[in-house]
Amino acid sequence: MKSVETDRASGAVFVALAGLFAVPAFSYGMGSFARLGAGVFPLAVSILLGLVGVALILRSFAGEGDKVLPFDLRAMVFIVAGMLFGAFGLNRFGLVVAVPGAVILASFASRERRPVGVLVAAAVLTLIAWLVFVAGLGVRLPLVAGL
Repeated sequence: MKSVETDRASGAVFVALAGLFAVPAFSYGMGSFARLGAGVFPLAVSILLGLVGVALILRSFAGEGDKVLPFDLRAMVFIVAGMLFGAFGLNRFGLVVAVPGAVILASFASRERRPVGVLVAAAVLTLIAWLVFVAGLGVRLPLVAGL
């Protein structure tokens, strides 16, 4: 059975994050229906995230559940470290280093790592990132630093 406190806490975090990202989205401009502005996407994602959070909170009042698991600081640190490495390493090291580096760092959050699975995930996510951003959207991202 799912934990009621976990659902409620997760819902509250989702709603807070939605609000945190929705407010600055208005400063980017919404544009028009014919030509959407830069603020539409972050606002839409924030609204969806907020709706998921509200649904989790409402669902948590409907049932009983188990106790909340203890907070895993180690997992949080490695996931945030992976995200930061990917974000800051993209321009410095290139897509081919930043994405796998982020995946490998984030994989240390799990106590049950499988090296082959992590490497396959890193390769597949790097390929997807290249296909979506470079090939699909035409974003100029360095594949390897200096090239």
